[in-house]
Amino acid sequence: MAATTQETGRGVMNTAKDVAGKVGDEVKNAASSVGQMASDAASYVGKKAESATSAVRDTVRGGMDYVEGHNVSDMAGDLGDLIKRNPIPAILIAVGVGFLCARAMRS
Repeated sequence: MAATTQETGRGVMNTAKDVAGKVGDEVKNAASSVGQMASDAASYVGKKAESATSAVRDTVRGGMDYVEGHNVSDMAGDLGDLIKRNPIPAILIAVGVGFLCARAMRS
């Protein structure tokens, strides 16, 4: 009877070791998968940030070229044309700027 109990105990121990090994393998696989997903996400964010930086740089460069290539009266004329083409947004912007100026003067 003692031999049977020892054999059963060894069987349970071996089964527990096998289960623990399988769980460990699954944890390693899951950690590897999460690590790969994090690496992919970082790469994606890096590419998007690089693209956004490039777009901002091009926009600023275009603005600088415009300011350097035009005098104040040309820019005023362009602003007037822009307001004529987009009157409602121009009014909303003017109201917003007026509100901010009034708040700044009151503070």
